[in-house]
Amino acid sequence: MRYLKLLAIFFAANILASANLAAEEAEGFTIYPHLGQTIFGDELDDDMLLGIGVGYRFDSPWAIELTYQQTDADFESPLVGDTEIDLWHLGALYHLKKKDNLQPFLSFGIGKADYDNAPMNGEDNSQVNAGVGVKWSFNEKAALRGDLKIFTGESNDQVEAAVSFGLHYAFGATPEPITRTVATNDGDTDNDGVSDSADHCPGTSRGIETDRHGCPKDDDGDGVYNDMDDCPDTTDRRARIDEKGCYVRLETKVNITLNVEFDFDSSEPRDEHTGEVQKVADFMVQHPHSYVVMEGHTDSMGAENYNQGLSEQRASTIADMLIKKFEISQDRVSFVGFGESQPVKNNNTAEGRQHNRRVVAVVEGKKQALEMK
Repeated sequence: MRYLKLLAIFFAANILASANLAAEEAEGFTIYPHLGQTIFGDELDDDMLLGIGVGYRFDSPWAIELTYQQTDADFESPLVGDTEIDLWHLGALYHLKKKDNLQPFLSFGIGKADYDNAPMNGEDNSQVNAGVGVKWSFNEKAALRGDLKIFTGESNDQVEAAVSFGLHYAFGATPEPITRTVATNDGDTDNDGVSDSADHCPGTSRGIETDRHGCPKDDDGDGVYNDMDDCPDTTDRRARIDEKGCYVRLETKVNITLNVEFDFDSSEPRDEHTGEVQKVADFMVQHPHSYVVMEGHTDSMGAENYNQGLSEQRASTIADMLIKKFEISQDRVSFVGFGESQPVKNNNTAEGRQHNRRVVAVVEGKKQALEMK
């Protein structure tokens, strides 16, 4: 534990010596000496902890970290005494959007707790944890850091939670400073804050945000400058990007067909209609810009005017089922009746007339996918 304290003093001195405006944390190896408080189950008293984490921050929101923590705790029963606990955890950190100097993150991992007290030796001390934390950056390498982790495991005396605070340091290469200095001897013709001798883009229009080279910024790295980028979050380098900074999407048409039959002189739904209409409903949920027109038909038995009304009732029955039973918006569903005017089979046979007593619909939608390089 004496070495952890020395590490903390060393990093505190380093941070104070190099403090300046905060920047994004550099990619590379990290170290996190810290202290805090553990919260135990019913049989152990809460106590302080000392720990250290070593990890690697990737050039992305992700980082991995191996953490060792040590704490001493007393049992509630004086007959058992105290125990020293070593906590080992391997986990991942996911960094959220940075705001000024504050960098929030989520954490989760797995590990174990080793107890030196005999009553705990037979316990299953494996653990999983999840938590939240925040870093307050001094610069692109150093930050104050706080963590809250919740633990769960099989043992009744496991650590239930831990709060820790410490100094987080990244050993990655230091990015070039973003701060700009304008040379007084050669001017700044385009007034972008970068002197003409160092300006890689000397014709930048006024008001456009530029990087340290005097070129328009491209925050998402898609090759389209911020001022022309209609899609500022296109970060998938496998996909093609258009001139507006948006993904190129491939669009294909898809459709589903409904065909249900009715009993003679009836517009009441059959049991098998439900499953067929469910398929149409599922399709329309997957393709929210699709619309459907239910088309009702009859056989040639009976008067033409009567059959026209019957065909409309049949179409209305299926439309109502789609709206009321499967909750498809009413403005996406309509119906029409064609009476006996569009038979698909010969009305001179019973089988033919059965096929003509129907409601049909073709629902079309569009499916999109990213075009890959």
